[in-house]
Amino acid sequence: MAKIKIALIVEAIRDGVRQHICDIVKNLDREKYQIYLIYSEVAADPIFIREKDSLSHFAQLIRCDSMVRELGFHDFIAFMDLKKIIRNINPDIVHCHSSKAGIVGRMAAKNIGIRGIVYTPHAYAFQNVKANGVKRRIYIEAEKILARFATTMTINVSRGEMYEALKNKIDQPKKFTVIYNAVSDRNVLSKEEAREKLGLKKKMKYVGVTARCSQQKNPFEFLSIAETVVTHKEGIEFIYIGDGDYFCEMKKWIQKRDLGDKIHMLGYRSDASEIVGALDIFLSTALFEGLPYSMVEAMRAGVPVIASDVVGNNEVVHNGENGWLYTIGDIEAARKLILNQIEDMKITSKSVLSIFNEEFTLDRMISSLDDVYKTILEDV
Repeated sequence: MAKIKIALIVEAIRDGVRQHICDIVKNLDREKYQIYLIYSEVAADPIFIREKDSLSHFAQLIRCDSMVRELGFHDFIAFMDLKKIIRNINPDIVHCHSSKAGIVGRMAAKNIGIRGIVYTPHAYAFQNVKANGVKRRIYIEAEKILARFATTMTINVSRGEMYEALKNKIDQPKKFTVIYNAVSDRNVLSKEEAREKLGLKKKMKYVGVTARCSQQKNPFEFLSIAETVVTHKEGIEFIYIGDGDYFCEMKKWIQKRDLGDKIHMLGYRSDASEIVGALDIFLSTALFEGLPYSMVEAMRAGVPVIASDVVGNNEVVHNGENGWLYTIGDIEAARKLILNQIEDMKITSKSVLSIFNEEFTLDRMISSLDDVYKTILEDV
């Protein structure tokens, strides 16, 4: 029996999207599927560059660097390149990930007559609260056109993301489904092992995050919360793991306030998913999310979460069970939640792990994706 051909297309193969793609490639049933990964290295992160050779054991990797994030004539080149690649593969299903691949990939697949076209946005561009009215309307209209004329099924990574699509009338409800991002529950470092790896103090309490230093992650709110905590309470330090556009500016912010011994910028770490277990609290200040892998990784390590009450975050965090939500901009509320958790430890590692095991395991994600592919192949 011939294998089912799946062509995965992604432009920005980094951070959570990279992890999502790699997990699909490595864990879909190879007896059932022949997987092709069409990707660009222009925006690939170091982890993908390091792991791509091992990925070639699970899928055929096809590089397409004409896919880049910025708009321009190269989009037409990417469209033509993808048409040629997809035609040569002749896949049963094309599955596009994130906005750029979601545009040119779906258009290319539709243009050559592929009937099974799947799209995973990993947070819609129009969800960005910083997008102005005109730009947001353009994003919405583009998503409407592509959803209705070049998409068989959209897989959202959170219910909130799906509700945003339905609220903006992107397409009919029957063409959407939700599959949560998930991670393997194997090979997790203990808190002691993670702290030893980072050289952290044994008796100090640590609040931190693994995130890009980008507008979406709202990092200066993280720093403001950290400042209000460490200037009024001893025995607590903050850690920011990640790099990005704001990294240098954040370091200057810390230096200006002479907080370098209390707030630590660790930069990019390829082992971020392991060392997150060193934290006592995971603090997310993001403006919007699809469904954040870093938070799920923290839960896997039994770390309670305090997070901004936004789409994505508010499905991972169950108030009072595995963490707490606060309103963006309410620094005082976030400060109180952090201090209450550190002083009372009301949220236990056991309760955090219970929710992780119920909702966010990799086996559950792969099984759900297999069901979607099966349904599409039966219908087309």
